[in-house]
Amino acid sequence: MKHFLISSMLMLCGMGCWAQNSKDSVCVFDGTVTGVPDGSVVFLSLPVHERPGVYRSDSITTVKGGKFHFEKVISAGDDCSVSIGRFGTGVKIKLNPGMKTVITGNGMDAGEWIAANDHPDQKEANIYKEYKKEKLADYLALEVQMHAATAKMYEAQFDAKDEKKAKAASEEAKRINEQKKTFGPKCFSVMSEFLKNREFSPSYELELAMIAQYAYYAEDEEKMNICRELFAKVPKDYMSQNIYFVKKYLYPPFKPLKAGDKAKDYTLNDHDGKPHSILETLGKGKYLLLETARKACTGEILDRPKEYLKEIHKKYADKFDIVTLAICGKMIFDDKAFPRENWLELGLNETSPFEEIQGTYFPREERFIFISPEGKILAKCRPDKLNEELKKNFPFIVE
Repeated sequence: MKHFLISSMLMLCGMGCWAQNSKDSVCVFDGTVTGVPDGSVVFLSLPVHERPGVYRSDSITTVKGGKFHFEKVISAGDDCSVSIGRFGTGVKIKLNPGMKTVITGNGMDAGEWIAANDHPDQKEANIYKEYKKEKLADYLALEVQMHAATAKMYEAQFDAKDEKKAKAASEEAKRINEQKKTFGPKCFSVMSEFLKNREFSPSYELELAMIAQYAYYAEDEEKMNICRELFAKVPKDYMSQNIYFVKKYLYPPFKPLKAGDKAKDYTLNDHDGKPHSILETLGKGKYLLLETARKACTGEILDRPKEYLKEIHKKYADKFDIVTLAICGKMIFDDKAFPRENWLELGLNETSPFEEIQGTYFPREERFIFISPEGKILAKCRPDKLNEELKKNFPFIVE
């Protein structure tokens, strides 16, 4: 009996401590927003640890009288995201267990809201956000427009199953994105100067990733060197998804092939697990169009001129071949329901030298490569340039 009483008391103490610890871990989020209709759904999302940079919805509430409220136990070391709508952007929040966060903002783009609490990284993030609002207001206005168009694209694609609306929204997002690109030099100048006077932080690494990406795709060596100087502030043993990509931009491990180079061959598996050389169709007097397709990405699915490729390939099948390198996990690639092409399609996934092939053939925005019958790279292009580049590099095409 004595042992039972002692065990019971210990259990009660343990439960009391657990309850106290849980109470201490509860984070409170109070939101006050304008320009958001009552009834708008607000999501609180937590990070998916096995997929860095990805957040999964955990709790939902609605806006009432311009206000919303969450209470949630957040583990130490975790951050979170608060967003409007299933496909809307979110405001990222750094916090500690038991911390209160006050969220304020105007409009349906939660990425523009301010989340204030006592976490030093969150305070730093708000310094960055206010600075960008002051120096890059015109650029941020376009970003809000693009986020709205992108949300419409996903809603039409996944909710309404309306390809026409999804395509129109995708085109609108691309148009706005082209406008955003004109601000590239200004954004780089403003943020690179700002970073020179900031210490390393999560906000620092995010902005460094953005400007390093711009410098890389602009192929501007002077700007790349500025980014390399800024990269020196990153702790040597620090690694994250952002820093992983910054390293790839600033110190690419593979030399990209360009027009005039001899194409490099690789062996990949088809849908049946049979290995193929990606250049195996050469040597028959035919040209080759090598394509990479990220088939799980709605934007790229809508952007890809699949029907045009089918039409042109059927018309000139005796003159050129197409090989598609499908970027998707092996499980999806092997699925019988996965859409398959009428030509050779190979899996560019975890079972292949993914990074080497991407870094060698498709390091930037080009997704199509034109190869001569002798195995020489003639040109590389983005989807919007495919039509004109086909006529330019495949002399038999007459339209």
